[in-house]
Amino acid sequence: MPASNAAGTAASAEGRDTGRAPVETRPNAWALIALRRALQFLLGLIVLYGSLGMFTSAGLREPNALVWAGLVAIGLLTASTSRAEGHLFAGLWVSTMTFAVAIALLSVGHMSDPPCPPDHPALTPIYYCVFPGYPALFVIALILTAAAVVGAALDLRALLARGSRTAS
Repeated sequence: MPASNAAGTAASAEGRDTGRAPVETRPNAWALIALRRALQFLLGLIVLYGSLGMFTSAGLREPNALVWAGLVAIGLLTASTSRAEGHLFAGLWVSTMTFAVAIALLSVGHMSDPPCPPDHPALTPIYYCVFPGYPALFVIALILTAAAVVGAALDLRALLARGSRTAS
Protein backbone atom coordinates (compact mmCIF):
# COMPACT_ATOMS: atom_id res chain seq x y z
CA MET A 1 0.00 0.00 0.00
CA PRO A 2 1.49 3.43 -0.92
CA ALA A 3 2.51 5.66 1.95
CA SER A 4 -0.13 8.26 1.07
CA ASN A 5 -2.90 5.65 1.22
CA ALA A 6 -1.47 4.19 4.42
CA ALA A 7 -1.46 7.62 6.05
CA GLY A 8 -5.05 8.24 4.93
CA THR A 9 -6.11 4.83 6.20
CA ALA A 10 -4.37 5.47 9.52
CA ALA A 11 -6.03 8.88 9.86
CA SER A 12 -9.44 7.37 9.07
CA ALA A 13 -8.86 4.56 11.58
CA GLU A 14 -8.14 7.14 14.27
CA GLY A 15 -11.39 8.92 13.44
CA ARG A 16 -9.75 11.93 11.85
CA ASP A 17 -10.72 13.11 8.42
CA THR A 18 -7.86 14.35 6.28
CA GLY A 19 -10.18 16.80 4.54
CA ARG A 20 -9.10 15.73 1.05
CA ALA A 21 -11.12 13.39 -1.08
CA PRO A 22 -9.33 11.27 -3.67
CA VAL A 23 -9.16 12.91 -7.08
CA GLU A 24 -11.64 10.42 -8.55
CA THR A 25 -14.39 11.46 -6.13
CA ARG A 26 -13.92 15.20 -6.35
CA PRO A 27 -16.78 16.87 -8.23
CA ASN A 28 -14.40 19.13 -10.15
CA ALA A 29 -11.89 16.41 -11.15
CA TRP A 30 -12.49 16.90 -14.88
CA ALA A 31 -12.09 20.67 -14.48
CA LEU A 32 -8.71 20.06 -12.82
CA ILE A 33 -7.69 17.79 -15.67
CA ALA A 34 -8.70 20.44 -18.22
CA LEU A 35 -6.80 23.10 -16.26
CA ARG A 36 -3.65 20.97 -16.21
CA ARG A 37 -3.90 20.41 -19.96
CA ALA A 38 -4.39 24.14 -20.54
CA LEU A 39 -1.28 24.86 -18.48
CA GLN A 40 0.66 22.30 -20.52
CA PHE A 41 -0.51 24.08 -23.69
CA LEU A 42 0.59 27.45 -22.33
CA LEU A 43 3.99 26.09 -21.32
CA GLY A 44 4.39 24.55 -24.78
CA LEU A 45 3.76 27.99 -26.28
CA ILE A 46 6.36 29.53 -23.95
CA VAL A 47 8.99 26.99 -25.01
CA LEU A 48 8.05 27.57 -28.64
CA TYR A 49 8.38 31.33 -28.28
CA GLY A 50 11.75 31.03 -26.55
CA SER A 51 13.08 28.53 -29.06
CA LEU A 52 12.31 30.66 -32.12
CA GLY A 53 15.35 32.79 -31.34
CA MET A 54 17.54 29.69 -31.47
CA PHE A 55 17.08 29.17 -35.22
CA THR A 56 19.33 31.76 -36.83
CA SER A 57 20.99 32.13 -40.22
CA ALA A 58 24.29 31.25 -38.50
CA GLY A 59 22.84 27.94 -37.32
CA LEU A 60 21.30 26.59 -34.14
CA ARG A 61 22.00 28.58 -30.98
CA GLU A 62 21.97 27.35 -27.39
CA PRO A 63 18.66 27.42 -25.48
CA ASN A 64 17.94 30.66 -23.70
CA ALA A 65 16.57 31.11 -20.17
CA LEU A 66 12.97 31.13 -21.38
CA VAL A 67 13.36 27.72 -23.01
CA TRP A 68 15.02 26.26 -19.90
CA ALA A 69 12.40 27.74 -17.58
CA GLY A 70 9.60 26.43 -19.80
CA LEU A 71 11.11 22.94 -19.93
CA VAL A 72 11.55 22.84 -16.16
CA ALA A 73 7.96 24.02 -15.67
CA ILE A 74 6.70 21.37 -18.13
CA GLY A 75 8.64 18.71 -16.24
CA LEU A 76 7.29 19.80 -12.87
CA LEU A 77 3.73 20.05 -14.14
CA THR A 78 3.99 16.65 -15.81
CA ALA A 79 5.30 15.08 -12.60
CA SER A 80 2.52 16.70 -10.59
CA THR A 81 -0.14 15.69 -13.11
CA SER A 82 1.18 12.14 -13.32
CA ARG A 83 1.00 11.81 -9.57
CA ALA A 84 -2.49 13.32 -9.33
CA GLU A 85 -3.95 11.32 -12.21
CA GLY A 86 -2.12 8.09 -11.55
CA HIS A 87 -0.50 7.46 -14.93
CA LEU A 88 2.96 8.22 -16.26
CA PHE A 89 3.59 11.29 -18.43
CA ALA A 90 0.00 12.51 -18.02
CA GLY A 91 -0.57 15.59 -20.17
CA LEU A 92 2.99 15.82 -21.51
CA TRP A 93 1.64 15.23 -24.99
CA VAL A 94 -0.14 18.61 -24.97
CA SER A 95 3.01 20.73 -24.69
CA THR A 96 4.88 18.38 -27.03
CA MET A 97 2.14 18.64 -29.65
CA THR A 98 1.94 22.42 -29.27
CA PHE A 99 5.67 22.79 -29.88
CA ALA A 100 6.06 20.10 -32.54
CA VAL A 101 3.18 21.09 -34.81
CA ALA A 102 4.22 24.75 -34.82
CA ILE A 103 7.86 23.87 -35.56
CA ALA A 104 6.80 21.47 -38.34
CA LEU A 105 4.68 24.18 -39.96
CA LEU A 106 7.50 26.71 -39.61
CA SER A 107 10.12 24.40 -41.08
CA VAL A 108 8.03 23.06 -43.97
CA GLY A 109 7.53 26.63 -45.18
CA HIS A 110 11.28 27.22 -45.38
CA MET A 111 12.57 23.89 -46.71
CA SER A 112 12.76 25.13 -50.30
CA ASP A 113 14.54 28.36 -49.31
CA PRO A 114 18.32 28.42 -49.74
CA PRO A 115 20.19 27.51 -46.53
CA CYS A 116 22.74 29.97 -45.28
CA PRO A 117 26.36 28.92 -45.88
CA PRO A 118 28.96 29.48 -43.16
CA ASP A 119 30.14 33.10 -43.00
CA HIS A 120 27.44 34.28 -45.39
CA PRO A 121 27.09 37.95 -46.34
CA ALA A 122 24.62 40.14 -44.51
CA LEU A 123 20.97 39.42 -45.19
CA THR A 124 19.49 42.07 -47.45
CA PRO A 125 16.53 42.27 -49.80
CA ILE A 126 18.92 41.10 -52.53
CA TYR A 127 20.61 38.28 -50.57
CA TYR A 128 18.35 35.92 -48.62
CA CYS A 129 19.01 32.60 -46.90
CA VAL A 130 17.46 30.74 -43.97
CA PHE A 131 18.40 28.58 -41.00
CA PRO A 132 20.31 25.65 -42.52
CA GLY A 133 18.71 22.98 -40.34
CA TYR A 134 15.08 23.23 -41.44
CA PRO A 135 14.94 19.77 -43.09
CA ALA A 136 16.32 18.08 -39.95
CA LEU A 137 14.07 20.22 -37.77
CA PHE A 138 11.07 19.12 -39.82
CA VAL A 139 11.91 15.44 -39.31
CA ILE A 140 12.39 15.96 -35.56
CA ALA A 141 9.07 17.82 -35.37
CA LEU A 142 7.30 14.96 -37.16
CA ILE A 143 8.81 12.44 -34.73
CA LEU A 144 7.73 14.57 -31.76
CA THR A 145 4.24 14.92 -33.25
CA ALA A 146 3.95 11.15 -33.65
CA ALA A 147 5.11 10.65 -30.05
CA ALA A 148 2.56 13.22 -28.89
CA VAL A 149 -0.24 11.44 -30.75
CA VAL A 150 0.72 8.16 -29.06
CA GLY A 151 0.85 9.99 -25.71
CA ALA A 152 -2.58 11.50 -26.34
CA ALA A 153 -4.04 8.07 -27.09
CA LEU A 154 -2.53 6.59 -23.93
CA ASP A 155 -3.68 9.58 -21.87
CA LEU A 156 -7.21 9.34 -23.26
CA ARG A 157 -7.33 5.62 -22.57
CA ALA A 158 -6.22 6.19 -18.96
CA LEU A 159 -8.76 8.98 -18.46
CA LEU A 160 -11.59 6.92 -19.94
CA ALA A 161 -10.68 3.96 -17.72
CA ARG A 162 -10.66 6.29 -14.74
CA GLY A 163 -14.04 7.70 -15.75
CA SER A 164 -15.54 4.22 -16.00
CA ARG A 165 -14.16 3.34 -12.54
CA THR A 166 -15.78 6.43 -11.03
CA ALA A 167 -19.10 5.77 -12.77
CA SER A 168 -19.37 2.24 -11.43
